[in-house]
Amino acid sequence: MLNMVTSADGATSVDGVSGGLSSPGDRRVFAAIRAVADVILVAAETVRREGYGPPKTNPEAAAGRTARNQAPRPRLAVVSASLDLDFTAPVFDDRPPPLLFTVDAPPAERLAQAETVAEVHRAGTDRVDLAEAMVRIAQTGAGVVLVEGGPSLNGQLLATGLLDELCWTISPTLAGGDSSRMAKGGPPRLDRLRLERALAQDHTLFLRYLRH
Repeated sequence: MLNMVTSADGATSVDGVSGGLSSPGDRRVFAAIRAVADVILVAAETVRREGYGPPKTNPEAAAGRTARNQAPRPRLAVVSASLDLDFTAPVFDDRPPPLLFTVDAPPAERLAQAETVAEVHRAGTDRVDLAEAMVRIAQTGAGVVLVEGGPSLNGQLLATGLLDELCWTISPTLAGGDSSRMAKGGPPRLDRLRLERALAQDHTLFLRYLRH
């Protein structure tokens, strides 16, 4: 499941972050989607730019998760070939620790640091093998994987046919600039979707698409 917010003209960020495109309604949807996820998959660049921390849930959401035999909070999974991350950042101060997917031979010093704060999985030569990453996530018992970007990670997942649902918030804004679109990179691919739900609030659209 991919959850993204864009401007009406397709920008995924303003000044490098997505916060300017969000709204109170979008933040409620964001929290509701996170509340059903077992794992949140995100690229290292998004972790750095957006200042990620450990996922949180309110008491009501945590109780609902427990009733569904889920952990009280979703677990974070980060994708990084280079391991260019601040391992003292709050995002790594969590228990259980985040999953961290990297390549077979990452920089040795960075790998040693990563293994002290994360559960590291190596898969792929030049870039992380996302199909293998998904298999290993499933082996942890996760059923619902929520993808939060960025666009390059989304593009790789799309190229390998690993996206089956899109939750898309369209902000009533025009951003211009040179922001990436929702998914970029990889060979062209045309996946047909069907619209499952459409809601509107304060001129913001909330769309849910499922793959045919």
